Amino acid sequence: MRISHPTLVTSGLVALVATALSLPASAQRLHVAGLIGENPDVSNWPHPAAPDGNPFPRSTATKPEIHLRDAKAQLGKAVFWDEQLSADNTMACGTCHIPSAGGIDRRKGFPDASGNLGAFGVLPQHRNLLNGRVDYGFVNPPAPDIDRTGTGLNPPTMIGAYVFERQFWDMRAGPDFVDAFGVTIPNFGDWASLEDQVAGPPISPIEMGHEDIDWTSNTIQKKLSTARPLELVDPTTIPPDIKWVYSSNTTYAELFDKVFHGDPQFGGIAGATRERISLVIAHYMRTLIPDHAPIDVGTMTPQMVDGFNLMQVSGCFGCHSTSGNPTLSTPTGKLVDPFDNPFSDGRFHNISFGSVKTPTLRNVGLRPRFFSTGLGFAGNNTLEGIIKFYDQQPGGLGLDGSGPGGTLTDAEFKAVFVFLADALTDPRVKKEKFPFDRPELASERPDYDPFEGNEYGNGTAGPSGNVPEILANSVPLVPKPVPPSTPTSWFKVGVGNALGGATAILMVSNTDAAGPVIWVGPTLGAGVATTTNADGIATVHNPFPLNPSAIGVKFFTQWVINEPYGAAYSNAAKFVPFQF
Repeated sequence: MRISHPTLVTSGLVALVATALSLPASAQRLHVAGLIGENPDVSNWPHPAAPDGNPFPRSTATKPEIHLRDAKAQLGKAVFWDEQLSADNTMACGTCHIPSAGGIDRRKGFPDASGNLGAFGVLPQHRNLLNGRVDYGFVNPPAPDIDRTGTGLNPPTMIGAYVFERQFWDMRAGPDFVDAFGVTIPNFGDWASLEDQVAGPPISPIEMGHEDIDWTSNTIQKKLSTARPLELVDPTTIPPDIKWVYSSNTTYAELFDKVFHGDPQFGGIAGATRERISLVIAHYMRTLIPDHAPIDVGTMTPQMVDGFNLMQVSGCFGCHSTSGNPTLSTPTGKLVDPFDNPFSDGRFHNISFGSVKTPTLRNVGLRPRFFSTGLGFAGNNTLEGIIKFYDQQPGGLGLDGSGPGGTLTDAEFKAVFVFLADALTDPRVKKEKFPFDRPELASERPDYDPFEGNEYGNGTAGPSGNVPEILANSVPLVPKPVPPSTPTSWFKVGVGNALGGATAILMVSNTDAAGPVIWVGPTLGAGVATTTNADGIATVHNPFPLNPSAIGVKFFTQWVINEPYGAAYSNAAKFVPFQF
């Protein structure tokens, strides 16, 4: 773990500090080059480490340096919470990293083939190499998938992630920042795990991208550059510090060019590039320092202190601290060594699920699921269950340190629970207060859920036996009358599991029906017709006019598949076009 010490800023002290922490100098280093100012911005936490190419000035820096720091972080905050970064406008970085959930995904977990609970991503999409159009599969080659996939692991938290020299459970990102071809970018030879990590999810065909997408195609950069910032977001939910990003009445391209104006390495008229996107999001993540928990402000109760001491004698801090033996400066807080604050040594350790990076215990009481697998222990996916798991491990890991088999008394168990659940929880994180505030995602709005939550009813098989399934995972955004405006061609409704080569008609109505078979009311017009491909998949774009008269009006859609000797019907979906 490579982090900046809050008080020591000279390279001659590196060996001394490493010795004091009982760690080799190669594992514990100070960030010296590019450091601006002297005093830390926070109380007892290591100052955010940053590469020379993306420095994070301290509070004593000059006003222009502080202004640039804040502009980068605020632009990054907007991009982090903007679903337009994804291929189909349904996933933001923040979708899987909700502060009030401890910085992880609070949605129902995605069960993969290994039984892990990961995070749902985009619907698999395929790119037509001839015209570059991304679709639900009505291209050549066809997409065999009609359901969302998901990550194989539970997303780790982004809160406090700046202290780690490597990111992800398998630590594959960092410490260098490499370009799209795997070459280390100049001035990013160290301290750049956040920049390196950020470049991954947008091109993942599971998380935010589509088949065969990469940064060299310029697809993501062009899409974000032409988008109006936070266009899918209700402006009443936008935090004050990024209001200017939304109200700029311009595109992301112009904002990136303004923020990076004069930058010696990333300046010029370039819009939203891979490197710029990574830099601003990394800057935002360096502001997420959870240092207002009871253990930080000296308000731990005697019960919390007892829990801390029980974990200390058990050996838990062998993995969940940097020093291995953290101590408190007073009976009610704070940690003497600020390097212990992350409650993780940032290294691989082998537990029941294999070798994974030790997660931070910060805000663990807010998380809806646990471990890299998201499974908890033996089906008990609660904090209580995790404590019992470690209390009952063989080999003398009983949390009071007296032997194998689990030996915590009820009082001891409660003390450990209160320490983990409360003493390490920053109230700003729990309540999503600055700097952990955020806009509401479109997928969280009560009138719209892009992940199949807007579907209803049941499909009906035709003579072929196929039961069609509606694919309704896009947001119907009405274009603004004044440019620039986000293109709406990505709004589409698809069907899968239908008979191949059949005529597919999308029925559209402004009323629903009780079913069965027909789940929509009288259709508006003749409906939209297309033909399914060999895999029984079809797509129509803009199935109803996206104009001001449609704003706030409920639309109900359902597919009818004309098969030989009969028809098949899909389930239905509801849409509410909007414009902010």
